[in-house]
Amino acid sequence: MVDVQAPASVGTGKPFLVRIGTWYPLEDLEVRWDGKSVRPAVTPRGERSEAVVLLGTDYRGEAGPRRLEVVAHIWGHERRFVRSIEVTESEWGTETLSVPPKMVRPPASELARIDRERKTLAAALAVISPERHWSLPFTRPVKGKMLSRFGLYRTFNGNVAARHTGLDFRAWLGTPIHAVAAGRVVLVDGFYYAGNSVLIDHGNGFFTMSSHLSETAVKPGDVVEAGQVLGLSGATGRVTGAHLHLAAFVCGEVVDPEVLFQKSFCNIFE
Repeated sequence: MVDVQAPASVGTGKPFLVRIGTWYPLEDLEVRWDGKSVRPAVTPRGERSEAVVLLGTDYRGEAGPRRLEVVAHIWGHERRFVRSIEVTESEWGTETLSVPPKMVRPPASELARIDRERKTLAAALAVISPERHWSLPFTRPVKGKMLSRFGLYRTFNGNVAARHTGLDFRAWLGTPIHAVAAGRVVLVDGFYYAGNSVLIDHGNGFFTMSSHLSETAVKPGDVVEAGQVLGLSGATGRVTGAHLHLAAFVCGEVVDPEVLFQKSFCNIFE
């Protein structure tokens, strides 16, 4: 009755696609995964109804089977479909960097600001908007080489301080930074660690944040298209030089953005 296509396995910290289709009139659709619920936008294709959902796994999570549940309402009846997805442990590298000491141990005067910024970002990411703006394939934000990968254990000035929760691209100072997909700008701010940043809600729980910008070209509330310029690359926040840090979030979990630009990601079910 309802065709649910999902990968058999996915690594920790990785995004993945689920495709749902039916020839029956789909009145409502809900996807439940890892304690979160998404009501994906349904697209009619002739007499068929289809939905594409972007989900992800916690990069700090444990390996093992997880339950994916699809709840569909057809002709007034609720139908449930369950798939088991095996979460496997991803491998993460290491990286050593030198930054100003205040970016490893912030002064007491900045702690309240850092805490406030974390709460502001968490509140924005908690929203799962009903409309899906994004479409496949995703657009690379810059042409530059991918540098520091997602998930790296980072040592700053000799101290193991953090994991890398994004993907760095080479982008010389002043390089235009583009939106990876259509969406609505929800935050434009200067963060202590991330520097000048733009957070975009792409819909159905998917967000991206472009950080360390020297200038921003959008404001909260703006609706942007894939490829639209969001600002210019810079070296604001905790950096060793000008570059783009791209972070991706799915239902509040930070995931590996690099997967989004792999050809196999878009055509995995084709």
